[in-house]
Amino acid sequence: MEGKRIAVIGSGPAGMHSALLLVRKGCKVEIFEKEALPGGMLQYYLPKFRFSRDGIAPKIEKLKQLGVEIKMETEIGEENPLQEIVEGFDAVVFAPGEWNARKLGIEGVELENVQYWLEFLREYNEGKIESLEGKEVVVIGAGDTAMDCARSAIRLGAKTKIAYRRGKEDMPAMEQEVKGAVEDGVEFAMHLSPQKFVGQGKLEKIVFDKTSVKDGKVEKTGETLEVKADLAVIAIGQQPNPNILEGSPFKSFEELPEKVVLAGDLVNEQKLIAIAIQSAAEAVEKIGKMLGD
Repeated sequence: MEGKRIAVIGSGPAGMHSALLLVRKGCKVEIFEKEALPGGMLQYYLPKFRFSRDGIAPKIEKLKQLGVEIKMETEIGEENPLQEIVEGFDAVVFAPGEWNARKLGIEGVELENVQYWLEFLREYNEGKIESLEGKEVVVIGAGDTAMDCARSAIRLGAKTKIAYRRGKEDMPAMEQEVKGAVEDGVEFAMHLSPQKFVGQGKLEKIVFDKTSVKDGKVEKTGETLEVKADLAVIAIGQQPNPNILEGSPFKSFEELPEKVVLAGDLVNEQKLIAIAIQSAAEAVEKIGKMLGD
């Protein structure tokens, strides 16, 4: 692949590792990153008590020393169409991450103090939330991100609980993340599905439908439960931002041409650094075969 021009979209773990492997193969590599700082989810969303940012800058500096060009604050989309990058490079590693929160379409979701995990964790990591001392926080969801939100709220002084529509044994979060939440003092309220958020302009309580699970399916029991809440954080999943396709003829990620190879969260069910790095190696290997490495 000596001398081939490769674009890498996203500077998270998959993007950085892809760039490193490619430049070592003699490729001319350019990274496109929409944020002001590199690192992707590691930089902005993984809680600081779980991950130090100290290792990101040295990795980026090493890439620069090896000749990788890094374009920060360059968002792919309407102003910088993906189509132009596809046409201007021999191949593209597409690792923009999944920076959209999965939405919860219920009454009251627009109330003040109802947030999605993206907003909450970013504000927490940037130190924009001074304190939640004395507040009652309910995190809706039970994956790793929900645990991150709950443990962050605990550190801000809040009385915090996780609300989940299934049982504790069904929570998708990794065992060590659940254990960390328990040790931090997070409460767990199982078999509750949010029906609506209630308040006069500002969240006051959440009405939940009580649920049961039969043959793997969640069913409402007909009973409800009202839970007082000063802040609700919705953490029911993440998905890619479709805006990255604006300005280009591609209607979906499945329509991207063969020379665009996906990596990172777009192809990994488990959002782990090690798995992101593995997907980067697989993407580079695929590009190598395509370009005759």
